[in-house]
Amino acid sequence: MNYLFLLAVIPCILIAYIIYKADKLEKEPIGEIVKAFIMGFAAIFITLFISSFLGIDKIMLDDNIFNTYLYSFFGIALIEELSKFICSYIFVNKNPNFDYMFDGIVYFSCVALGFALVENLLYTANGDLASVLLRAVTAIPAHTFFGISSGYYYVLYRRSKDRGQTSISLLILSILVPILLHGFYDFCILVENDLFLYLFLLFMTFLYCFSISKVKKLQDNDELINKK
Repeated sequence: MNYLFLLAVIPCILIAYIIYKADKLEKEPIGEIVKAFIMGFAAIFITLFISSFLGIDKIMLDDNIFNTYLYSFFGIALIEELSKFICSYIFVNKNPNFDYMFDGIVYFSCVALGFALVENLLYTANGDLASVLLRAVTAIPAHTFFGISSGYYYVLYRRSKDRGQTSISLLILSILVPILLHGFYDFCILVENDLFLYLFLLFMTFLYCFSISKVKKLQDNDELINKK
């Protein structure tokens, strides 16, 4: 088996296992985890279709920092995170296994990891070992962190809905926060400047701390939702 294939797949499976083990009250069925990954596969094909339809995949970046900003936030982050959110929403909306708050972390993260897995496999087509290794410690965790942020705010929205106090602002945050995080992530990478490289490293540290805090908060305050 191609070693690049293994390097593309193993980090996604490992992170999914860590998140699965972090679910303390009720482990999700393995079959549902697999289905969430498959929804992530669907999300990347939606992204590729939209990017191709709008011609975004043909954009050539220059040294204009504003163009890089637009491309990072709207050409990449907006399309990818909306695609992932739509697939995550479709998956959890009527899913009877989505019954505890922490399930939002599990399922949204696994959709994001499914997306990252296919994206990684596309990179292996170039046979670039350095890119695959770099993505294993940057892009794959980052996609997970974006999924955690989306799932966190979505379950808060679902809880408010169950209590008859629907907060649309939480639903908006479930979409907006990962877009902003993802956009800034790509912006730091695409601006070829040493300052932004250091900023990127600081931002990855922030993403890790931000995501762990959300995971811990739902672990400590997990409760049943969808009580119907």
